[in-house]
Amino acid sequence: MKESASLGLKMPEAAPPKGKTPDNNNPLIANIFCADPTAVEYDGRLYVYGTNDQQQYDKVGTTKENSYEFIKSLVMLSTDDMANWTYHGNIYVKKISPWATASWAPSVVCREEEDGLTHFYLYYSNSGGGVGTLTSTSPTGPWTDPLKKNLVDGKTPGLKGCKIPFDPGVVIDDDGVGWLSFGGLTDSARIVRLGSDMLSLDSEIVKIPSPYHNEASELNYINGTYVYTYCNDWDKRLKWDYADKMRPPTCSMAYMTTKTPLDSASWVYEDWYFKNPGEQGLEYGNNHTHLHKFNDRYYFFFHCMFPQKDYESKGGYRSLCVNEAEVDETNAKLSRISGNKKGVAQIKDLDPFAVTEAETMAVCAGIKYIEGEDGTMTLSAESGSKS
Repeated sequence: MKESASLGLKMPEAAPPKGKTPDNNNPLIANIFCADPTAVEYDGRLYVYGTNDQQQYDKVGTTKENSYEFIKSLVMLSTDDMANWTYHGNIYVKKISPWATASWAPSVVCREEEDGLTHFYLYYSNSGGGVGTLTSTSPTGPWTDPLKKNLVDGKTPGLKGCKIPFDPGVVIDDDGVGWLSFGGLTDSARIVRLGSDMLSLDSEIVKIPSPYHNEASELNYINGTYVYTYCNDWDKRLKWDYADKMRPPTCSMAYMTTKTPLDSASWVYEDWYFKNPGEQGLEYGNNHTHLHKFNDRYYFFFHCMFPQKDYESKGGYRSLCVNEAEVDETNAKLSRISGNKKGVAQIKDLDPFAVTEAETMAVCAGIKYIEGEDGTMTLSAESGSKS
């Protein structure tokens, strides 16, 4: 038994959960493989969405590589204290958009519209072929497909050599204008202004000259500055045109800034800010991150693969993690960020008098979620687990 500091109650000891220990708050959720984080704040809660690696894992098992082709849904989580995470189930993209091939790497924003409702706009990678869109008036759905086709794909005019128009990043600036970035492989980073409906393109498509570009576009807007983050590739840095900047480690996260996104020459390469998780003891893999300010603190979401060991897998199944970040808002500069298993501290007590859904957990010992067709959620425990 151990004592609860806030209530003075005696709580039963729980078995150490797979992928997570009482002293480590990463991953966010240990019983669902999830990757490529994005987030949006609404009504005092932070909602996090990601690629549903669990869907691939459930299809092929522990022995096969994660090749992503069975991932056709997105995971929804939320928190108001950064420690207890509520699982809201999946967005079943394939059911909503039967024409889509897959759903990876979402990016989400929200905005109050003229009807007085907050509208959520979610963009996702339709495999490597384009960017699909979903909308809702709730952060947990129901979600609809307003376009019934890609917003951007290989047929979109003006791509100018963008080889793989995927991995969207979206932001709304202080003027209420939406911006979308995307693109994979060398010289393929692009940005475009969105129309007032957030579902159309309202400018030419412009190149972001991100060196050694690979994937994982994301956008932030900090003090009048557009901040573009991306994952660079695995190539050796034999050529480097930025004498005053350190060459980035391979497959690390780097960022660029501008105040005029549609002027390609205005983009400034700033620095790298996050090494590959493998260089930080969290297993090597691809790199995809999201920076978000919540309750006056900046949080840095990323994925890594160390939890898969607890499931005796080496297939490349990823889990979501978070650490705090330091941001110089005045100059829109990011400090170097370290990823670790400890994660972040709880920022407020769990209200003992509020109704808390059973799918809200800080840790989970062999717990699985089962979604009903009527939207209900039930929990089951693996035999031998303690909770």
